[in-house]
Amino acid sequence: MRRSMRAGPGSSMFSRQGLPLFATYLIWGTGSGAQTLGRSLFAFELENSIFLVTLLFAALGASRIISAPLTGFLTDRVGRKPLAVIGAFLRGAASFGVLYIDSYAAFFVLELIGNTGVSMWQTTSQVVIADMSTPENRGRAVAMRNSSMRLGQLIGPVLGGVIAVTWGLPQVFVVNGVSKFLVMFITLYMIGETRPTRERRPAAERTTLRADLLPIVMSRAFIALALTTIAATLIGQSMVQAMFPIAGKIEAGLIESEIGLLITVAGIVTLLGSFPNGILVDRFGRKTSLVPGLLIAAGAATLLATMDGFGSALLGMAVLGLAIAMTMGSTQAFAMDLAPEDKRGAFLGVWASFQSFGSAVGPLTAGAVAEIWGFGTAFIAVAAFLVVCALAMAAFGPETRSQRRREVEAPSDAPGRE
Repeated sequence: MRRSMRAGPGSSMFSRQGLPLFATYLIWGTGSGAQTLGRSLFAFELENSIFLVTLLFAALGASRIISAPLTGFLTDRVGRKPLAVIGAFLRGAASFGVLYIDSYAAFFVLELIGNTGVSMWQTTSQVVIADMSTPENRGRAVAMRNSSMRLGQLIGPVLGGVIAVTWGLPQVFVVNGVSKFLVMFITLYMIGETRPTRERRPAAERTTLRADLLPIVMSRAFIALALTTIAATLIGQSMVQAMFPIAGKIEAGLIESEIGLLITVAGIVTLLGSFPNGILVDRFGRKTSLVPGLLIAAGAATLLATMDGFGSALLGMAVLGLAIAMTMGSTQAFAMDLAPEDKRGAFLGVWASFQSFGSAVGPLTAGAVAEIWGFGTAFIAVAAFLVVCALAMAAFGPETRSQRRREVEAPSDAPGRE
């Protein structure tokens, strides 16, 4: 029997329908955490090229530039649930496929397919949280989503490291495949639809998607959001997933299990900091967390640039975990605040394309720098960019916590008006 999740905004996240939802975030995070370790090391094992590893991450990000907006548009048209189910299936099937390939090209294709599923599921899950929250409690709602995923990501890298050492890197992808099929079945049978009921308007009152979204996308608020989104994505994609596993192995002499443990340490710090940060952004505003978080991330990149052993790598990853806790949820809450209710999926899909742009350009640029000048220079370059983004948010980013959405939705004579 189909279950409904059409509770109004601000309803309890831990309702009868909400608990299976957060279970999917936990399970998804466990599989993705294992693959965080396995993807970069497996690609490096196949071709022994840092640049080709980061090229893979860049291609995955580029593919989401198309799939994320399309997913957002479809969630408004056909609903959130179908897109989440299809996305989980694609990622799970692609993960199991890794067991049957032995070339970089085949791995590249499988990851592109799986990444389409990731984009569909991630975009949809963000829209669902926006459906179920209000600007007054959105920071905490996002923090609960991220904490659920992060709890799984505490287990995933350690589990992936042990499996990689014991049975080999391809078997790490089995963990991810199983987790995604579990998410698919829970979504299919235990989670309902959250899309708001669409009211039919007279033809004369209907507006195009472009007319609704363009004033928001052209605002200073969205430009500040786009820069911060690229920076926040750079922290996770370039530093944690693409660069650290290889830099830790080459520069600091770490083994796979130690790398997995350090990624888990960063996850613990992020988990412990996420919900307090959600309270902070709900009470004092999004910028209160975003600007310091970006500066702390720049400090973490500087520490990782000089790591020479387990101790220095531990310090850098712990600081990075705090930065992720401060920037990830705040950026998501900022985006959800700006999204118009009747075009929420489409707006968040467009925003997600900037996440994808950061995922594409960040790893590729950092990888090219690391290939030519070394990991130290690459981490310093990332730090410099994060400082620039922090200053831009401080100077140009509006506060959206108590700001009514009509202030950024209303058309104006000057396109740059907030």
